[in-house]
Amino acid sequence: MKHRMVLLGISAFVLGIGLPSAARAQVLYGSIVGNVQDSSGAALPGATVSITSKETNLERTGVTNETGGFTFTNVQAGLYDVKVSMQGFKEYVQADVPVTVNTVSRVDAQLELGQLSETVTVQSETALLQTDKADTHTEIQSVAITQLPLPQNRNYQSLINLVPGATPASVQNSEVDTPGRALSTNVNGLDRNNNGTKTDGATNVNVWLPHHTM
Repeated sequence: MKHRMVLLGISAFVLGIGLPSAARAQVLYGSIVGNVQDSSGAALPGATVSITSKETNLERTGVTNETGGFTFTNVQAGLYDVKVSMQGFKEYVQADVPVTVNTVSRVDAQLELGQLSETVTVQSETALLQTDKADTHTEIQSVAITQLPLPQNRNYQSLINLVPGATPASVQNSEVDTPGRALSTNVNGLDRNNNGTKTDGATNVNVWLPHHTM
């Protein structure tokens, strides 16, 4: 049985860059963007682009815009095959494109003249260079959550100790104030009240002690 990937994402915003609103940071999902060109570098609008999850086999399809660009937002973490096709050109496939939470994976395709029945397949890098978002982030996957010895009553928040720039997570206030024994930390010197936590997409905060999760 396959286990669903669980990710603990911690992001520190550094610098915003000009991106389409659809491709901005997403807390629970990632994005796949790219441009499609011919061998001369000219944009190819109207090309069909599909992404297929290697884990679930779920496929999503779109069409490049007038500048040859495409964007898939709200993409679950995992590996994807990205396929680009257009009449008069060989089919282009980039396999095993990694998508992680709160990141943008870029796939730029250059189509070669030929029959659509012909396919050019490219193996993706294990980790893509982030060129569309300027931030720093750390992702802790399910293997760490299930295998590492977690201190403090196996509180997942203690994994924050693995994140560069974070102070050691510690219990604050009394058990009456924080019955869940939430841990507190400062990231990159910022006030702990600036921390934001979401659980399954919903904001998780103690309004009286905003540096604690519920």
